[in-house]
Amino acid sequence: MKRVRIYHTYPETMSAFAGSGIDMVIGITNDDFQSALADVNSALNWLNTNVVPYPNTNVVTITVGNEVFATGSQVLIDALLPSMENLYSALQQLGLTDITVTTAHAYDVMGVSYPPSAGAFKSDHISTMTAIAEFLSRTGSFVFVNIYPYFTYEADKTNVQLSYALLGSGYLVDNGNVYTSLLAQSVDAVYAALDAVGYGDLVVRVSEIGWPSGGGDDATVANAQIHNQNLVALTKGGTPMKPDNNIDAFLFAMFNEDLKPAGVEQNWGLYYPNLTEVYHIDFS
Repeated sequence: MKRVRIYHTYPETMSAFAGSGIDMVIGITNDDFQSALADVNSALNWLNTNVVPYPNTNVVTITVGNEVFATGSQVLIDALLPSMENLYSALQQLGLTDITVTTAHAYDVMGVSYPPSAGAFKSDHISTMTAIAEFLSRTGSFVFVNIYPYFTYEADKTNVQLSYALLGSGYLVDNGNVYTSLLAQSVDAVYAALDAVGYGDLVVRVSEIGWPSGGGDDATVANAQIHNQNLVALTKGGTPMKPDNNIDAFLFAMFNEDLKPAGVEQNWGLYYPNLTEVYHIDFS
């Protein structure tokens, strides 16, 4: 394990990773970022409380919110980019120039995702997404997108093959590009959407991806293991549109979450809460 994404900055967690050599992506929640990053001084205070005290914890990226557009809150959406700007300015003031700032988008920020060459953001998000893309490009950051092939498959079993959703096999030809996994297709649709707003050179990274091992149709241990082992293989290469950009993804999740509502939401982890494996994945 080389990198971990967490959604908070609990002191116990930040301290636990000190000296581990693991790159950390940490987050500010949707409930907190609007007030915590209201201006540069607020952002400085947040960093001095949550990041500066842990110099041996290797924070490489901070995500401002998670799936903010999906909340439907225009107040949060309007606050997102200014908050990212304030955090970036505060990082520069503190000399923490190696830490990038981004936000993680739900895939439903996309208005068109098929075929991938026609990828486009939702029309009511284009202006804000373009401004965010400009910020990410200017600051040397990247686009984070949560992609869940499981939900795509469950919503459209007629047109999506299970093997394609499990990232193992399938066949789609689009503008001469050959796709053999739903993941590559989904990532390239985001690249096309970015290109359409003038920022096709930005790197797209997958901030969440996984497959549940129980609690719903096709949510089995076998399918989860197949999907996630195929994911490991796919991260060793790029996509048809961006063959030189290796697919970069964070597997969701490390642990099953038994406090969540019953069903698939409890069953995304590689491990049970008691630390025993749900199934094994070879990351080599």
